[in-house]
Amino acid sequence: MKTLSNASIFTLVLLLFLIPYSCVLAVPTSTNFQLLDYGLGAGGVATSSSESFLLQGIAGEMETGSPSSTNFIALPGLTYTLEPNTPAAPSFTNPSNYYNQLKIIIDNGSNSSDTTFAIAVSTDSFSSDMRFVQADHTLGTNPVWQTYTAWNSGTGFNMIGLTPGTTYYAKVAAKRGTYQQGAFGGIATAATINPTLSFNLQTSSQSVPPFSVAIGNLTAGNVTTSSDKVTSTISTNATGGGLIYVYGTNNGLKSSTAGNYVVGSVSNDLNSLLEGYGARGTAVTESLGGPMELISPYDGSGENVGILDTQQRLFADSTGQPVTSGQATFELKAKAKDTTPSANDYSDILTVVAVGSF
Repeated sequence: MKTLSNASIFTLVLLLFLIPYSCVLAVPTSTNFQLLDYGLGAGGVATSSSESFLLQGIAGEMETGSPSSTNFIALPGLTYTLEPNTPAAPSFTNPSNYYNQLKIIIDNGSNSSDTTFAIAVSTDSFSSDMRFVQADHTLGTNPVWQTYTAWNSGTGFNMIGLTPGTTYYAKVAAKRGTYQQGAFGGIATAATINPTLSFNLQTSSQSVPPFSVAIGNLTAGNVTTSSDKVTSTISTNATGGGLIYVYGTNNGLKSSTAGNYVVGSVSNDLNSLLEGYGARGTAVTESLGGPMELISPYDGSGENVGILDTQQRLFADSTGQPVTSGQATFELKAKAKDTTPSANDYSDILTVVAVGSF
């Protein structure tokens, strides 16, 4: 009997290993060699399925077919070729000293346009608190997956309904298709601040109260303007902006010595009236936010004035936006007629009120 060489035996056994290559359940065996691990290489076709699918061996990249069960499915392709790129930490800022919102711009991680993203948010660095940005930009318990475009691309949006004076943490995950979700990316932080409102009032010649504004001597038939102007300055981070109101005490200029006669306050052009009194806005400005604007009837020109009665009326506002150092200035105008009683104590007491629309 002819004895085979060791080389011949090795070649024969190797061929035996290749025979069951397409078999999933059979494990190659030999009396001379032990194969510790093996797998199904690229190009396999998976067609088996059941209520609780069991795949023995290691399935490599498959060209067609999707092994599946009631709860799971294995899609063709290598895992790393299917998972989306992990987005970098988002841009997370408080650009306008907000107390209840923060701006976020997510990174798309150079993913394809059909990739969707979820934004996770926490107040304790994801230790126990983890919520998700919803489609309406509030926070909720369930993740909402939207495309980069739906999250407003590189422009971003403001997360709303946040707690004042709180630090928030944000991170983003990407998902491709139904099942291939990648890991969450880096964490960014931003903080809301507490609500703020500051207000200052002064005249052209006085920076501290009590304030007095002299209109001067009234000549019948002529409009007289105060030499001093009154300036209100407001700063607030209120999302609805800052508002400035003004009202009087006497419904006009009242004289006790003239039998409580009142030069009544009006909203009109004093040139067209025999007698009247009111305020006219002369300027608005701001250093940030707003902008400030004068409100009718205090935004008139020339000798047009707005009424100063006992009703609190809106004089100026910051157009519904937070504002820093928003200023609104007004002057006083009055006109007497031939029959207006002479007296040196015609006066009114004005109150200016600042409000933040939080």
